[in-house]
Amino acid sequence: MFQMWTVSRIVAMVILTGLSFMDYKIRKVPRDVLLLCMAGTIIYQAVTQNIDWMVSLEGGLIGMIFIGISKITREAIGYGDSLAILILGIYLGVWGLLEVLATSFFILGILALGCVALRQKKKSLAFPFYPFLTVGYLFGVCIGGL
Repeated sequence: MFQMWTVSRIVAMVILTGLSFMDYKIRKVPRDVLLLCMAGTIIYQAVTQNIDWMVSLEGGLIGMIFIGISKITREAIGYGDSLAILILGIYLGVWGLLEVLATSFFILGILALGCVALRQKKKSLAFPFYPFLTVGYLFGVCIGGL
């Protein structure tokens, strides 16, 4: 089981890194890729049962909340970002997802404060969120929390 855990973490990191580059370059992640990732995640959880299904479901519910936020805010947080949070929630469970989100939003907050401190003249700045999710995920894996 340890080898499957390690392989799945590496695969997840590779996918998140690829999606981060895509989000950074073209500011869009194809929904087909995300749906394929979701299907793979659900199959992975069903086969390995490495976390309790209820914890996985709760993580998915957090993702659904973000999808609702995307709709309400007219994609201030994009649907692609929310789908990634949904997928990560199913994959990591509620506690792993919260760890990734806390790290991601913390780093994003530091960047935003830096922009304010440098007095950026642009009225609005938009950052791709996948790179922050990727760093949050990598941080969680490196400290052994995920």
